[in-house]
Amino acid sequence: MALWAAPDVMEVSGVLVAGESTRTLAYIKGRNGLSPRWRTIIILCSMVAIGLPVGILVSPSWVDALLIVEFTFLGAIAGGLLAQRLWFSTMCKALVERGQAVEATLAFRLSVDGLSYGYENVTMTARWPALTDVFRTRDHWVFLVQGTAMVLPRRFFATPEAERAFIAAAVARMSEPARGRSPDAAALAQG
Repeated sequence: MALWAAPDVMEVSGVLVAGESTRTLAYIKGRNGLSPRWRTIIILCSMVAIGLPVGILVSPSWVDALLIVEFTFLGAIAGGLLAQRLWFSTMCKALVERGQAVEATLAFRLSVDGLSYGYENVTMTARWPALTDVFRTRDHWVFLVQGTAMVLPRRFFATPEAERAFIAAAVARMSEPARGRSPDAAALAQG
């Protein structure tokens, strides 16, 4: 974790674990449409709406029908948790098999020309007009660049003051419409 500053450049860096920002992507999906949380709620409600009447047709007892739906819920939740755990371990294994690191240094740089996101052997660069909004989640700052997310872990900042200075530098370079879509960042920048 380091914050580096020059007259026209600010950079923060730290170690990012593969898959770490996956949960943050749910916030991005929610901002752009239907979040995974709402999709899950819709699926569970559909399970009740279909499962309860079918359960009643199979067994005339409401209690039996409710038990069927409850166990279906439990199965769906257990399956989802198991799938998530298996996804992470298989993703890490696949990265290692391809010679990629599970942990790598992420460097996030702000300059006069734009912002840059360097992770291992990949660098993404965007000019300031391409930045559409910046928002905070519990553990990350998300910079949306024309629909592509650049995710910056908040733990990379040693102090709240360093975090505020970095975000304030980004907000100062954002377009007015992007600032309007970024109330979290604008509020932090104002102090």
